[in-house]
Amino acid sequence: MKAHYRVWRLLLSALLLTSGCNVIMSTPTPTVPLPSPTPSPIPEVLPSPTPTPAPALTTLTLWAPDLLDPYAEETQADLLMEQIAAFMQANWDIQVQVLVKTPTGPGGLYALLSTASVAAPDVLPDLIMLRDADLQAAAEGGFIHPLPEIDAGAPGGYPFTTEATTFAGATYGLPFLTEIEQMVYNPRVATTTPLSWTAVLTGGYSLLFPAAPVTGLADDALLGAYLGTGGDIVDDEGEPMLERVHLEELYRFLKSLMDAGLLEPEHVTQLPDAAACWDAYQQGWGTLSVVPAGMYWATPDRPGMSGWFPTPGGEPESLAHLWSLALVSADPGQQEAALALAAWLTAPERVAELSQVVALLPTSGESLALWTLAPEDLDFLDTLLMAARPVFPSSVAQPVRRALQAGVQLLLEEEDTTPEQAATHALTVLRK
Repeated sequence: MKAHYRVWRLLLSALLLTSGCNVIMSTPTPTVPLPSPTPSPIPEVLPSPTPTPAPALTTLTLWAPDLLDPYAEETQADLLMEQIAAFMQANWDIQVQVLVKTPTGPGGLYALLSTASVAAPDVLPDLIMLRDADLQAAAEGGFIHPLPEIDAGAPGGYPFTTEATTFAGATYGLPFLTEIEQMVYNPRVATTTPLSWTAVLTGGYSLLFPAAPVTGLADDALLGAYLGTGGDIVDDEGEPMLERVHLEELYRFLKSLMDAGLLEPEHVTQLPDAAACWDAYQQGWGTLSVVPAGMYWATPDRPGMSGWFPTPGGEPESLAHLWSLALVSADPGQQEAALALAAWLTAPERVAELSQVVALLPTSGESLALWTLAPEDLDFLDTLLMAARPVFPSSVAQPVRRALQAGVQLLLEEEDTTPEQAATHALTVLRK
């Protein structure tokens, strides 16, 4: 038993020696230090950009006559709104609202402008379209502002436009569109254009003119015929006048037409204006008629040929009613935007397009040249517009027109009236 004990003891000792040897000989695994993590860069904190304020929106108000009503289908002036919409698209920080008013008279553009300037300036427009006489009254009343020199006038404007927009050395209106009368005649009556009194009489042309104006004031064509004789309507002191010798000359021409059966009182005394004459001409009432020029040229199938109201020597004589854009606002920012809109609308290509649509004429040769007409027609219109006079101030024009019409009315209604008697009657009415 002791022998077995010794054996187990020797085996145990051997195991311990073997195990110790393994422990002593074992090489410890060196500890490899982990690399220190690279610190992440601290992001740079940039300052927040200061927001750029959006440009302020400018709202413009434009007062326009109802003959250019862009909202009414019958005026065909929706093209005006299209042009304004294109302006707003090109100038996105400007909005435009159009308010339509009666052109003239009580409740008209000038009447509202003058009243609001005193009673309600907050409702005034920035830009307004005014007819010639109203433009002058507005300038004299201080209701509109002179245009900067760079914006005054229109490229290639006809001479009458400068006189009609310039007062006391300053320009108050940017010429836009014009109304003017001309003649239309039947070329089959004779081969000679009836531009002179002699051509009318020898050619046998029957005349239509507005002999029954609603206002009792002579039409532009009749006043132009008097001016074509060389007569004046303003004396040296600026007072209205009619010269007897020239007045008798005009009435003598009308009396000659009546005696030849070329002027029928029962016809012309039914015609209140040039548009009515144009309708009557198309119905075959006469062979030589007054007609609104814009209306004539806007008619697709124009019957007849064009001319101007006959004068003794055949020289052109006409009166032009000018529509201009005028500056109302006194605010510099509003003025800048308003002048930009005015310049946009009066660009030759836009005036050329709009004038044909609304049956008016352009105010410059540059715009007229863009009309799609035959060269001879463009030459005629250019001659007519070059010779046109601006309308006279109301203080002169109204008494002269009333007296001139009174003489014509007597001549037409009283069969035995002589040209001399008609002239005396006209001069008597003028002095009242």
